[in-house]
Amino acid sequence: MIHVLIVEDEEVIRSGLEYTIDWLSMKACVVGSAVNGEDGLEKIKELSPDIVISDIRMPKMDGLDMIRKAQELGCI
Repeated sequence: MIHVLIVEDEEVIRSGLEYTIDWLSMKACVVGSAVNGEDGLEKIKELSPDIVISDIRMPKMDGLDMIRKAQELGCI
């Protein structure tokens, strides 16, 4: 099973990605979601997802900085 983390600050989009996509048909499951880059980085450390779907422009830390920091920490 492929583990997916969704990082998106807009609730409607985050929920839409989580609940309207048939993840099981792709042998995937959403293991978590985050509302900003800081929260996303913590979830990456905690959950070690296979795929991170992220917005780029978010409060506190943007998606690109979040990925860079996760790489620096060896999380991805």
